[in-house]
Parts: sequence; structure tokens; C-alpha cells
Amino acid sequence: MKKEDCHNLLYLLARGGALSVFVVVSAVADGISVGPSVQNVVSMFYGEFINLLEQEKQIVDIQRSSEFTKQIAEANHLNDRLITGIRETVNAALHYFNPAVVEAAQSVQLLLKTFGEIQSKSYEEEAAAIRILLDDFGKPEFIAKTALLGLDPWLVELSESLNHFNELLKLRNTEQADKPQQRLREIRKQIELVYHNMINHINSAAVLDQSNMYTEFINRLDTQITYFNDHNHHPAPISIRTANVDVIPIQQYTGEAITPIPTVYMGDKRLSFAKDFNLTYKNNIQCGVAEVNITGKGIYGGKKLVTFNIERINEGD
Repeated sequence: MKKEDCHNLLYLLARGGALSVFVVVSAVADGISVGPSVQNVVSMFYGEFINLLEQEKQIVDIQRSSEFTKQIAEANHLNDRLITGIRETVNAALHYFNPAVVEAAQSVQLLLKTFGEIQSKSYEEEAAAIRILLDDFGKPEFIAKTALLGLDPWLVELSESLNHFNELLKLRNTEQADKPQQRLREIRKQIELVYHNMINHINSAAVLDQSNMYTEFINRLDTQITYFNDHNHHPAPISIRTANVDVIPIQQYTGEAITPIPTVYMGDKRLSFAKDFNLTYKNNIQCGVAEVNITGKGIYGGKKLVTFNIERINEGD
């Protein structure tokens, strides 16, 4: 029995129920004798295992799921779409026939560029950046410009969307405020200790029982663990939404699809395209704001939206 199968064994124990002293009952049902010493060891540790595992499972379930997770992702996606819509509106105004509109668009574009790729930030960072952006748009020097560019409906919608998003974040934070992180670490230390104690006792019991009984018991245990791995143990994927994405440089217009591959990091680890994530593009031929949807792959799941600009770059510049 491999050490890395510890948690699989423990969850198997928890799933067995009070009428099944983990694999001993099923082993006996199949006519496999595990010997009295091994049975005593199992009985000794079973109750403590179940209690610890139930505590661990409750905490992990809180960490991996929240009734607000999906709502937050949807609200964030709306924020991203609104930011993209504002950028596209401003970029289109740069080519307007009225010089006053062009001047207003240039001024607003400079403001937007100071915020970088808002959509590539974490939830909290993006929300904070949008709030500052909305405050800047409300300053006297921008009020007339946003009205001239027709941005006011966009800004009202973005403000309402941001308020809804922040409320969802607050609700989730309240839900998870009492997460006993320290308690989880303590429980896992206890689980590890009980696991090693059980293995040590079983090794000692093997001396008292016949060796073939011990071998059959361990083989039965390994079979159950393998079955559990194949049918029940599916760790939650790591959300790609929490990854950091480097700003994609301005791309030159070519008349064909532009498909830059963004640099994506999860902590200090640089993720690999096609292995850790896939990419889909939108609005990536004409000049303007193009979108890249990063979709997690393998141990990563979820999506993250980033944008980049396509511009005509004069060779003489």
C-alpha cells in the first residue's frame, strides 16, 4: 500500500459506513480471512478515522464550493464585456469625421491605457480598478467627452454591474469568513498520525497472524483503493481565472486573423499552451479590441478573458 494513497484509503473508510469496518467486512464476505490481530487493529482506528475525515470533508467542501461562485463568475464576465464594449466604442470614435469626437476619443483612450488589461486582474483587483475608472470618468474634464462619445449608457450599466459584483463578493466572503484554515491543517496532521499508527500496528499484527492472511488483506486494500481512484476520487480543478496573464502587446493589422499566445502564470509556474490551457479568439482580424478566451485544461478549469489591440502601424513610425 503506497503512502500517497493515504487520503484515498481514508475517504474509502469514511464511505464504508458503520456496518463496514472498512475492507475487513467485504474481505470476510469474499471468504478472505484477515486474522484476528489485523481485525483488532482496524477496529481500534476506524472510529477515529471517520471522525477526523468527516471534519476534514466539511472544511474542504466549504473551500471548494460556494453558492455564489457561479454568480460571481457570470457577473465578472459581464464586467469584462462592458469594458470591452467601452474600448471598442472609443476605438471606433478615433476614425470619426468630427475632429471634436476624435479628440475626445484620444483623451479617453489615454485614460483607459493607464489601467492596462483590467480583465486580466484578479476579481478584487479588477473591481477596484473599475471603481477608480468610473470615478475618473465622473471628473469634470471627462463628463462632456463621455457624453460626446455616447459612453454614458455604458458607464451606467458598468456601475450597476460592478455594484452587483461587489455585493456577491461580500456575500461569499461573509460565507467563508469563518473558514477554520488552522483547524484543517491540524486535522490533516492528526489523520497522517493515525494513518502511520495504523500501518505500524498492522505490520506488528502481521507477525502474530499468518503471513498469507496479511498479504491477502493488503491486496484487498489495494484493490479497494484502485476502485475508489477510478470511480469516486475526482479532485476539483484549479480555476484558470486566478492565473496572472501578461499584457499582450499591440498587434499590427495584417488583414488576417491575429492569434498571439498570452503568457499565463499560476503563481510562479508558467503554464503551457495546449497542455494547461486552450485559446479561442474573437474580433481578431480588423483593427480594434480583440478578445482571447483562455480555457483551463488538465488540472485547470474555467475560463479567463483578456484583450489586445490591433492597430495599423506605419512603417515610418
